[in-house]
Amino acid sequence: MMVTSTLYMVLQVVIGVVLAQADAASLSKSWENVAYHRTVDVSRTYTQERIDLHIKNIDNKAIEEYYFVLPEGIFENIALFSAQLKRADAFLESAIIPQQTFVANGEHVKVAVVKMPTSVEPGSSTDIAITLVYGSHRQPYSGSVEMGERQLLHLSTNTYPLSAYNTQQYTMSLEGSPSIEVVSNSSDDNFSCRKEGSRLDCESHKAIGPYQKTAPLKIVFERNLPSSRVSFLAREVWVSHWASTMQFEESYDLVNDAAPLKGGFSRAEYMKGQHAMKQHGHLTALEMVLPSDSEEHYFTDLVGAVSTFRVLQDHIFLKPRFPIFGGWKYNFTIGWTNGLSQFLHIEDVDTESFVLSVPILNGPADTYYSKMNLSVYLPEGSEVLDVWCPLPVVSTEVTASKSYFDLNNGHTKVTFELNNMVDTVSTSKVFVRYKFSTFSFYRKPISIAASIFISLMAFFFLKQITFTIEN
Repeated sequence: MMVTSTLYMVLQVVIGVVLAQADAASLSKSWENVAYHRTVDVSRTYTQERIDLHIKNIDNKAIEEYYFVLPEGIFENIALFSAQLKRADAFLESAIIPQQTFVANGEHVKVAVVKMPTSVEPGSSTDIAITLVYGSHRQPYSGSVEMGERQLLHLSTNTYPLSAYNTQQYTMSLEGSPSIEVVSNSSDDNFSCRKEGSRLDCESHKAIGPYQKTAPLKIVFERNLPSSRVSFLAREVWVSHWASTMQFEESYDLVNDAAPLKGGFSRAEYMKGQHAMKQHGHLTALEMVLPSDSEEHYFTDLVGAVSTFRVLQDHIFLKPRFPIFGGWKYNFTIGWTNGLSQFLHIEDVDTESFVLSVPILNGPADTYYSKMNLSVYLPEGSEVLDVWCPLPVVSTEVTASKSYFDLNNGHTKVTFELNNMVDTVSTSKVFVRYKFSTFSFYRKPISIAASIFISLMAFFFLKQITFTIEN
């Protein structure tokens, strides 16, 4: 993931040194990239990159930290960052340093620290793989398209690797589309591209120095699919010990970033051409995977309840009121209920402490999330002991929120604010450790029952009093 809290504890000294440096050229030059292969996958709404590195220690001492440089534009939209030791097929401790911006050839960059499991001796080499997932600003190549027309998107990426070290051999592959073409490139004779089936392979014919600056590589590729982006998701989870349920409610602000229609939408043309049955840039349905054994499903939008949804086992299929073309937005809310036992674990009976695991996402596939608020509402009287999220959070806040029949401060609310997420993190969970006493459990129903009893008794006694004035 982009930020690993344990890594910060392990690499306090390394990060402390790096934070004192603003010039990227001052970073250690202890490594040499013997081979640098970059694979860019454009098959999804967001961009996925894998960098395979064969690196060699050219220093005179053993080292264990490798600095990986990122353009600031990618860092601002990055969803996932991980490093892997290829020979052991094991993940490495890694973290991007978000607090410090470096300068390389007049451009702002970010630096990630990758820690090897053991120190690499001078003259020795190793193989690592870096995985990046980020939201990329793809633009329709022609600006707009006719209904049913082939959709071409434009993407700009760096031609050469942005590395802190010398690179002896550099290759790049662009894949994930039936058609990928270069539309603009620098006049550098030392860089060339060729088609290999549907893949575009590029390579440099010379060694590359650190932070080499060139014109960007601009490509055009075909993608006849919608580009779903959730600009904001409000995900609420209500925990009830009394009902032994966990209720989910999600409110989506969905945008389709595909190419917009040329000349506007025509319902007659849409029906005549049977475009609802064709795969293109418009969005006609959404499929989501829910926790098993969910019930009490509902689907609403700004107009009201939407009946065009179906639940098949653990999948819910949503059909909006209208097709969502490029540039169109759709606001909707879905909800469902699950048994609390699927997510709650009793940590200690004596201390009456619990651990709650909540899935971070249940949204549609191939979707990028710009911003999300995950709010967990614990029963009134709960005391939060600890929270943990495997993803980098902007903020975590514990507050109180009043709801029906709340007596004092209301439900205990834990809110996680997250940015730049993708659908593949749906398997991740946040954990909330809290204490909820037996007294708090019975306090609300007993208080409500007592209030009703007192009200009824007061009404009964008031009826016995005669207020008539007699002579």
